[in-house]
Amino acid sequence: MALMDFKTITVPDPPEVTVRAGTAPDGKLTLKLVDLKLSDVSFLPLSVAAVPVGILSMLLSKPTASAVRKFFTDQTLDVPLPQPLGTSFPAGDTEVKVRLDQPELGSHNGMLMISGTPSVS
Repeated sequence: MALMDFKTITVPDPPEVTVRAGTAPDGKLTLKLVDLKLSDVSFLPLSVAAVPVGILSMLLSKPTASAVRKFFTDQTLDVPLPQPLGTSFPAGDTEVKVRLDQPELGSHNGMLMISGTPSVS
């Protein structure tokens, strides 16, 4: 155990995150955080030395949650898509390989859709 040891507590636990996905021109998946439901962030002291900091964190739990929401909302993350996308799984004594060449991102009824040319071997 460290000199100052804490357990992080959030309300709700875990926080609810809503992201919007889109495509970047270079074939990456772009994720944008559009909503973060988080009302409290506090640190429960797990060591005696951590008690004063833990008490302070309880007093600042709502402002801390607000600061975290403001910091992360509208942040974007680019996730590279492997070319091609693929997976494999066993079927009896053989392995089935499924591959999606030239993946393209789109949407259908508000849901993320990845399309491309499939091949199965």
